[in-house]
Amino acid sequence: MATRRLFLSMLALALSACAGPALSVRGALAQSDLQARLAARGASLLGQGRERFQVAGQVFNGDCSGFVEAVYALEGIQLRRILQAAAPRETSAVAAAWTAAARYGRRWRGGAWPSPGDLVFFDDTWDRNGDGRRDDPLTHVGLVEWVDVDGTVTFLHRGGHGVTRGQLNLRRPDRSRAEDGRPLNSFLRARASTSDTGPALAGQLFAGFGRIGVEGAAGP
Repeated sequence: MATRRLFLSMLALALSACAGPALSVRGALAQSDLQARLAARGASLLGQGRERFQVAGQVFNGDCSGFVEAVYALEGIQLRRILQAAAPRETSAVAAAWTAAARYGRRWRGGAWPSPGDLVFFDDTWDRNGDGRRDDPLTHVGLVEWVDVDGTVTFLHRGGHGVTRGQLNLRRPDRSRAEDGRPLNSFLRARASTSDTGPALAGQLFAGFGRIGVEGAAGP
């Protein structure tokens, strides 16, 4: 079933990419192939990330952005350089990836479903500025693995216990599970107390999807 989901999602990606006048069919297929490999690379790191990630002698932080950088490094892509080029003054790698998607690829919040290998961004997953408020944009990033027919996105991310799978459903953002028990939205923010009713589910904290066009980022 997962293989079929992956094939259908990648086919949709290739067809949507082909619709753009600046991208050839060959280029669209090459991009979709890379996207599929990124999703597979991400899945290969499941359970890792309690410490820093290491790829071919390179060391990446043991956090969500370090996971994404490690996935790209497994494909021989220096994502860190791309992020620095896109946002040289940005101190948050998650925010830099959001900027890079806008500059070198595409980012969106609704409409089209994501495809395997796309990035998924979240706000307010932790109190980054320490002010006790939920006013922290772009605090977490993951990698889409597949999309179910009901719109539930399964993504890979580095959580508190290493790389794991999470779920996101924008049609039902306030439900953690469906009536039959299927997961819809993972908890991405710990409750501060039993009286804490603030947003904590992936669907509630969703910021957008992004796709970085590596060829465009690399330049001529």
